[in-house]
Amino acid sequence: MGAEEISFEDLLAEEPAPAAPPATFKQLLADGFPHKGGLAGLAAIERMEDPGAQFAAVRQEYLRIVRMQRRGT
Repeated sequence: MGAEEISFEDLLAEEPAPAAPPATFKQLLADGFPHKGGLAGLAAIERMEDPGAQFAAVRQEYLRIVRMQRRGT
């Protein structure tokens, strides 16, 4: 490989680490879905406790995304 060629390892080395999944719906609303959160991020959101009426809409939308993901759509 030449000095100016970029390897796959070079690309991975420059990728930022994925953010930790949010712990609360308040944090999720403030920060948004974590960059590169993927299925692990959605699973963490699904396990969060029901936040009550204040964040009910946020919770419902993310749970809708989880259901869609499980169906493969």
